[in-house]
Parts: sequence; C-alpha cells; structure tokens
Amino acid sequence: MTTVQRSLLYTALAFAVIFIVSQMVTPYPGHFAVKAIPAIALSILALTAVSGLTGKLLSIAFLFCAAGDVALAMERERFFVIGLVFFLIAQVFFIVTFCRDLKKRKSRLPVIAALIIYGAVMAFILKPSLGELMIPVFFYIAVITTMGIFAALRASEGKLVLYGALSFILSDSLIAIDKFTISVPASSYVIMTTYYLAIFLIAYGYVRSDRA
Repeated sequence: MTTVQRSLLYTALAFAVIFIVSQMVTPYPGHFAVKAIPAIALSILALTAVSGLTGKLLSIAFLFCAAGDVALAMERERFFVIGLVFFLIAQVFFIVTFCRDLKKRKSRLPVIAALIIYGAVMAFILKPSLGELMIPVFFYIAVITTMGIFAALRASEGKLVLYGALSFILSDSLIAIDKFTISVPASSYVIMTTYYLAIFLIAYGYVRSDRA
C-alpha cells in the first residue's frame, strides 16, 4: 500500500476506536460524522487500492454503510428504517462484488449450511416481536445471509473477507436482538466493535488479495 492508502486504513481504525470509546458521552455534536468516518475512509481505500470494477463496487458498498451509520446515529424510530435500507443496499453491493470472484468449494458447504440455518433461526426468534417491520427485517436477513454465502464462495484463498462477512452478520443480529427481543449487555459497544471489525476485514482482505 502507498503512504496515503496506509493512512486511510489507520484513519478508519483510529476513528472506530474513538467512536466506540466516546459512546459513553453520546450524543455529542458531530457524533454521527465520527461514526461514519471509518466507512468513508475504507471507501476511499477500496477505490484507490483495489483495481477495476471490484474496487468501485466495494467503495460504493462502504459509502452506503456510512449513510446507514448516520441514519442509525439519529436515534429516532423513523431513521431506523432508513438506516436499514442503506445497509440493505450496501449488502447488495457486497454481494455483487463477491460474485465477481466465485469458486465452488465443497469445504465451504458446512459454512453455507450454518448460515442458512442461522438466518432461519434468527427469523424465527424475531418474528413474534417484529410487527409491521416483519417483511423488511426478514428481507434484510435473507440478503445479509446471501452476502455471507457469497463471501464463503469467493475464489480467494484468504479468509479475511469471509470473517468480515460473518462479523457483519453477528453485528446486525445483535442490533435486531437488542431492538426487538431482549436487551444485550453493553450492546452499543459490542455492536459497533463487531461492525467496525467487519468492514475493516472486508476492506483489508480485498486490499491484500489485490496486492497478491
């Protein structure tokens, strides 16, 4: 990586830590911008460090993540659905990105089966408390599960992108459980840690693959 690209990576990490630590005093002026900076930095990193259409698609996915970050930081009910839509679009772009590098792997079948079962279990657990949000939440579960499946089917031998996808699924699962079923201890810290870990692993996994 160039010095600028390395700086973008460090910027993402630094602001991720700043936002996670600063949640004890949230909200504060500009907290939504601090929350979104890691995804924006990784978007620029993907655009400059990952070649071709793959880098552009990945960059767009991270930009929609940043938009979702801002929407969810508003902490109002109507913004939750808007944030859900932004992250849904981000997942679609991740899927399209992963589809550009597919390979059938029998060794990944257990992972794929586990993801499908996990998605079905999450839908079953959440269903009683979703109300009118049942259809959009179920649709989101289907899309993010598909994202994880395509991450597992990538041709790259590296597993960082797959680990990132799994961390993304975990983070969103915790959001859903905390919002619709039971309160998750230290939820904001755990959710943001797993989310930032997810986007960092996906971005860095692609940068490493592209360099190789």
